[in-house]
Amino acid sequence: MDNKAFIYINYSNIVVLQSYLDVVRDALERSGYNCVYTKSLDGVTKMDLIVFPMGIDAFKYYFKGYHNYILWQQGATADESFMRNHSKPRYWILNKMDLFAMKKARAILYVSQYMRDYYEKLGKCSFTNKSYLMPCFNEVYDRTVFDLKDYSKKVFTYVGSLDLWQCFEQTVDIYKRIEGKLQDCFFKVLTFDEEKGKRILEEKGVKNFSVKRVPKEEVKQELLEANYGFIIREDSIVNRVATPTKFSSYLSSGVIPIFSKCLTDFTQESSKMKYALPLDEDIDVTSLLDFVNQEIKKEEISKEYERLFSEYYSPEHHTKQLTLLFNKLGIGGNR
Repeated sequence: MDNKAFIYINYSNIVVLQSYLDVVRDALERSGYNCVYTKSLDGVTKMDLIVFPMGIDAFKYYFKGYHNYILWQQGATADESFMRNHSKPRYWILNKMDLFAMKKARAILYVSQYMRDYYEKLGKCSFTNKSYLMPCFNEVYDRTVFDLKDYSKKVFTYVGSLDLWQCFEQTVDIYKRIEGKLQDCFFKVLTFDEEKGKRILEEKGVKNFSVKRVPKEEVKQELLEANYGFIIREDSIVNRVATPTKFSSYLSSGVIPIFSKCLTDFTQESSKMKYALPLDEDIDVTSLLDFVNQEIKKEEISKEYERLFSEYYSPEHHTKQLTLLFNKLGIGGNR
């Protein structure tokens, strides 16, 4: 294959991005490209196809003559920046850069419908014909997991860092309210910041908990002992456009997600599901307890989650659909 494509990966969070970008790579290879990852555009020609996971890089390199690119919009960049820096000029500039990059891109990948709607409204234009929606995910379905679960136990879990945006303290508050009403429940926390996690749990008066640091490859085994997993977020644009990989991590381990309704894409996707619970900001503990006290049927929950992994979280499905889009847009390298 003479047609070359390069996926630009000069980012610190590439481990998180890898599963997503592998789907893009596979679709490009099916479209006739020799596709490789690169941390530098040295040696990349202006004719080669480039995949940029950040609008700011697509913008920067466009003015260096790299016009042949696909953009993956990971999040609401300007809104994330404003949360950190509270700079309105920077917010305005970053939005302008992202929108410019989208308008010039040959194709765009968004992680949610809300994200595409948000940028179309912001840019007062439509990106629908050249864009594709694919949520972030990093796990695959395994039916055997459900045979190993004991759903009679009320074990709740939290997996992740204790960064403010992950809302760990709010999560602990929710569990504390559950613990006050539900006998024999337990909270299993998996985080690298063990000491801080223990301190927060103790300060809030949680009684039944463990905090453990485990390598990524052991998380799935640890989750076999958990039945409910929290994904709590504040209601903001940053979270409304998001599709956290934590959903696929929980679901693939048979862990039932309890999550903030502001995570709009999964809220919509799970709207007819029995074993998933979206929470309003004003949490109704009675409804939450009714939910966790329901009988869980293994055959029922495994089929429900299998449906998600057959399409919504399916690498093969998204690879096929992306290949069709690339060829429709004339991006296919074997044309």
